[in-house]
Amino acid sequence: MPTSTRKRQGVAKALRCYARSLAGWTRWSSKSTRMRPDAANEFLLGVMFDRSVPWERAWDAAKWMCSSIGDPQDVTSVWQALARMEPPRLRGFLRYGYGGYAFHRHYKTFARLLPRAAEHILEHYQGDPRRIWNNQKDVNEVRSRLDSIPTIGPGLARMAVFGLAHRGRLGGKKARRHLEPKPDVHVRRVFQRAGLIEPGASAMAVIQAARDLAPDFPASLDAPAWDIGHTWCRPSRPNCGECPLSAVCPRVRIDQ
Repeated sequence: MPTSTRKRQGVAKALRCYARSLAGWTRWSSKSTRMRPDAANEFLLGVMFDRSVPWERAWDAAKWMCSSIGDPQDVTSVWQALARMEPPRLRGFLRYGYGGYAFHRHYKTFARLLPRAAEHILEHYQGDPRRIWNNQKDVNEVRSRLDSIPTIGPGLARMAVFGLAHRGRLGGKKARRHLEPKPDVHVRRVFQRAGLIEPGASAMAVIQAARDLAPDFPASLDAPAWDIGHTWCRPSRPNCGECPLSAVCPRVRIDQ
């Protein structure tokens, strides 16, 4: 039986309340500052790598890659190196270059797609990722630009525009109504069990639910849902008793 609108609103309110306890979530930059060349490259590569691995590993690998093949004063250097590197050498670099370990569990996929991503950035943005978002306040346009880069796609594009807005580089707080959640496995699981979407619903259903329940800031439901899914609402044997949503969650399809 579908969860009532009132109960769904109660869950959304509890999620936003929990979000206020997350470090850094409520601290938005009040002014925009231009990214350094190395920081821009690390940001974009971190977005690319942030899938199927802990986020700390993804962003650390991005920093390592930039320091290994890039020049901190030349924003184009990383992309030029990736575009020019011979396929066997690039695959070996991704497999063993991270202190003898693979940069990513999907290093074979990245060996194939990173040169395409580099060529895209060199062709469309002159090798400078900052051209994707600098002087832009249209969240949808920046999200579309990121989505079109090989290795990124719609989910990571949504995550990236939130990060840019949070740092004051995409309209800041004024952009909030255009920011949407990244419907990864943790967020979708929490939305389903909490009755915000139907079991088996699509990723777009997550986004639409967030738009309906938090129209002023749809992405405000992202971080708390992700943290709850990662910490308490696990795929099996969820810890419902200690979950911040315990008082309002209908626990859809959870065997107690």
